[in-house]
Amino acid sequence: MAAAVVLAPMNHVKLSSVYVTASDIVALMAFILMLANRTLSLKFFGPATAFWFMSFFAFMGGLTVSSVINGNPMALPNTFAQYGYSLLVLPMVLGGRPYAQTIALVKLLVASYVFVMLFGAYVVHFVDNPNHMLVSGSGRMRSLIQRENECAVHGGIAIVLVLGLYKMSEFRLRTVLLCLPPLIYGIMLTGSVSGLLATIFGVTLLITIVGPFKYLPISAAVFIAVAGLLILLGDNFMPAVFQERVLNPLLDRNLSEAGTFSDRAQLMQEAFAVMKNTIVLGLGVEQFREISSHHAAVHNAYLLAFVEGGLISMLGLIGFFLSGIILIWAAIVERANRMVWAITLVVLLIYAAAFNMFPTFFARFWNVPWILLFSLTAASLQQIEPRAPNPPISIFRSKRVRP
Repeated sequence: MAAAVVLAPMNHVKLSSVYVTASDIVALMAFILMLANRTLSLKFFGPATAFWFMSFFAFMGGLTVSSVINGNPMALPNTFAQYGYSLLVLPMVLGGRPYAQTIALVKLLVASYVFVMLFGAYVVHFVDNPNHMLVSGSGRMRSLIQRENECAVHGGIAIVLVLGLYKMSEFRLRTVLLCLPPLIYGIMLTGSVSGLLATIFGVTLLITIVGPFKYLPISAAVFIAVAGLLILLGDNFMPAVFQERVLNPLLDRNLSEAGTFSDRAQLMQEAFAVMKNTIVLGLGVEQFREISSHHAAVHNAYLLAFVEGGLISMLGLIGFFLSGIILIWAAIVERANRMVWAITLVVLLIYAAAFNMFPTFFARFWNVPWILLFSLTAASLQQIEPRAPNPPISIFRSKRVRP
């Protein structure tokens, strides 16, 4: 399982004929061993497990019925295999573990993110004519994740994990100082506005939730100082792709040049026009790109689920997030480790925002982080010491005996 977690962000290492990654192979080996030894956990997310199952069947049920009636049923097996593995098999294998094991897996995931960023930076700066799957034609770093924006968003998630583990005393300061530079520089190399916004949002939210309020003015002052330093001196050390795609458009207040917002907006307009006819039944799997003038899926997971699977599929997608809320609420009520549920909440909100910018989420690099954090929150509930029962109160008052 350690190998499966480490390899999860390395989407580049996969079979060419079918979408099966190296992480999938070792995870399936672990799944078979755990199945043989009867150690698979069917309550991988504790009190939220049943709701997670319900959400999965609602999400896939809408897509299935819509594909059979309106779409192409032949596209269903691959969709079932990808989402079924990512959202059911992986949680069974990764979840339900003791707290110490889950913390160790989260640390390995952070180490993998750091390696992915270092590898990508090496390819960008030192490899002539790099593979277009690692570096785009415009010079944006894709690294082993093979996608610029997704790589940047997960870099932001990694930064949140690093800061959270430091706050939990799981990382020392020197570890933080070793991890943050490659993660920050890697986000810059992607030239992704989405990744930058996800990072700022996640770090700000984490400081707000877990940091004492007296530190908020200090954190704001540091952020303003760093931002001013980047604006004034950024030309000397910032990657050119970050300056061209992110910094300059933001300074000029011309967001139309910062990425592909106009193209995504047109796809969303097409999706909104179709939604009024897909409330009960959607178009079916992979059918939106067939009717789109751009022949592409809308870059919004919620809209795509609604258009292709109907309202029931979109509710199933929202149910995955509600599963996390159920876990977090249980941790708050039971007074479990505050840092654990706070990190889980921040990453969950990053996912909720990011799904407005990406069409699908069956890739393993998407699901391993939130599976691990949900599992960690469930494990923190198991660590709570049972409270001592209140002593019984007698209804009879003892009479004072006069001497």
